[in-house]
Amino acid sequence: MKMPENRLSVKPILQPIKSICICLFALILSGCGGSAPTTPAPQPQTQAPPTTPNTQVAQNTKAQPQKTSEKKDDRKMIDGIPYDVWFENPLAIAANSQSVSPVSLPGNTAATLPNTNTPPGEMKTTPDSKSPAVAAGGIDWKTIIPMPILDAQVKDIRNRLTKNMQSVGTYNTSYLELPTFTATLAALAGIATEHPEDIGWKKNAKYLRDLSASFSAEPLMRGAKSFRKLQIPYEQMIVILNGSLPPDVPKSEDKKPLSDVASMGDLMKRIDIASKWLKSNVGSADALKDEKEKVIKEAYLLAAIAKVITTEGYGYVDDDGFLSHANPMSEASLKMVEAANNDNFQEFDESLTRVYKACTECHSEYKE
Repeated sequence: MKMPENRLSVKPILQPIKSICICLFALILSGCGGSAPTTPAPQPQTQAPPTTPNTQVAQNTKAQPQKTSEKKDDRKMIDGIPYDVWFENPLAIAANSQSVSPVSLPGNTAATLPNTNTPPGEMKTTPDSKSPAVAAGGIDWKTIIPMPILDAQVKDIRNRLTKNMQSVGTYNTSYLELPTFTATLAALAGIATEHPEDIGWKKNAKYLRDLSASFSAEPLMRGAKSFRKLQIPYEQMIVILNGSLPPDVPKSEDKKPLSDVASMGDLMKRIDIASKWLKSNVGSADALKDEKEKVIKEAYLLAAIAKVITTEGYGYVDDDGFLSHANPMSEASLKMVEAANNDNFQEFDESLTRVYKACTECHSEYKE
């Protein structure tokens, strides 16, 4: 078969053009006088499996929720103390040496620790028999909680109340926690009436004691009615802390058992707050130095509350078993103060362990 003339004529022309293109391409790749670079052969790639968050690890790192019991009208009581105040499984808590997430301590963020003028090496941990209060059969409150420390704790509670009593809304979000701190304030004011050291509001401390106790006279409720009822004693308390006596303040007795103004249940909750803060925020020598002021304040408060609950009216003043737990707790708390002053973390940690030991052993014996 005879081929078309156009195909026969084109083929000789295309062949040299093809050769020229190949030469130009090779020249471009080789550069000016260089050899053509070699490129590695493409390697087969395998697609990495999609990454998914390790949900199991994430769940394990979350703090386990604490068990809560349902509210019942008939709450189980132990010597007048709500059953649910005590720690759940206290022996397990004492054995738990794992570190926990830091927690914030309410009311202590802006307070400044005053100078107690007590050299670290001379920190007392037991009552001085020469103290006038001890000689008269009282308690050496100057050693257990010096007045500057007591005043600093009172200011912390005042700041907290100022925040919580701003409006009905702020009250509604905090009213369940108020009795813990107003009971602590009542106990501190009661201590101030017997304290050998002076403070600006000490002359009216008995009124502050009773006004603070009025917050817990009846169960607190949400709403404007309960809020307005508390506004009067709250404003009178602020006037007293400013150094004056408000008009129309109710009469108060010079002396009154602390058990009449501060329930043991509320004080135990404050002990729990302080203990958990110390355990979770002071886990190293550096943390002890960084948090020294707060450590000293909370340790002194623990010593004071441990002593308060042994006074007349709480039902344990003649109970040697209870005293064998409460008194060592107070002494160990003062040891924590001494350790903090000396930046001695080992002694602080050992003393904190003794505090937990005293608490858990007491709860194990007196919870049932």
